[in-house]
Amino acid sequence: MKYENKNNTLTITGVDRFDLYKCCTCGQAFRWIECEKLPNEISAFLSVIRGRPVRAAQTESEITFFPCVCGDERIFIEYFDLERDYAEIERIILSDPRLKVCLPDAYGIRVFNQEPFEALISFIISANNNIKRISGIVDRLCRLSGKRLHFMGTDLYAFPTPDELSLIDEQQLKDIGAGYRAPYIVDTARRIKDGYDLETLRAMALDAARKELLAFKGVGPKVADCILLFSLGHTDAFPIDVWIDRAMNELFFDSVPPQKSEMREAVLSIGQYSGIIQQYIFYYARQVQLGKTVKKDEAPSSIA
Repeated sequence: MKYENKNNTLTITGVDRFDLYKCCTCGQAFRWIECEKLPNEISAFLSVIRGRPVRAAQTESEITFFPCVCGDERIFIEYFDLERDYAEIERIILSDPRLKVCLPDAYGIRVFNQEPFEALISFIISANNNIKRISGIVDRLCRLSGKRLHFMGTDLYAFPTPDELSLIDEQQLKDIGAGYRAPYIVDTARRIKDGYDLETLRAMALDAARKELLAFKGVGPKVADCILLFSLGHTDAFPIDVWIDRAMNELFFDSVPPQKSEMREAVLSIGQYSGIIQQYIFYYARQVQLGKTVKKDEAPSSIA
């Protein structure tokens, strides 16, 4: 991988196994907005990363991020996980006859490294919800409490800080669609504002970090594993939702529902990158509607 920052545009070349469109629409993050492409671009999106508005685009040969001031290059490289060897992960997938079916559908998937507080609140909102509705609630939350950022002719909003979000009351959250999750969001924002450091979970063993997150109101096992995988570097955190449950049943257990201990053993057998590989399984399962009979044109709605 090589990169150059010129005129506040970060251009990265030499990254293979990366599909910006799949990564931004697969359900791991909820704030990427598809925007107009330039003639040579395959895909282009707008979002806010750690308080910075950004336009991300991909061509056949390069990835660009604008604006990127000198010194901020690592933010984008790390967020998009561009230094990880995904060829090694694909070798693991292809070496397992149960998993190799997930390629090529999921080729190009990478796991984003999001800001932990944003991930925590977003995945609390995700519980018993679908991607479109989650994105809408998160967007309204940012408009309600986050900093407005006028960028490239449109208004984007930073994700609220714990201080900003702790000033919002439950009724305001219910008014934007948070429903029963409203008190969980308020409680979580105040707990982080009062000094709880999510970064301490990064260095913990997976089970210990999961136990810590389960102490937050509104955080169950799947939500905890999403937070650990998508923001705290636990590549072996394996969120199980309805799509993953169906996929694992079909791929690993010949459609016979396993015991919890059997599912745990199956996940452990995938290895240290099981969480990342979960995203390949999830993407494939949704693409082919694995294990589900659906009406014509019915869109998948569950998130990882």
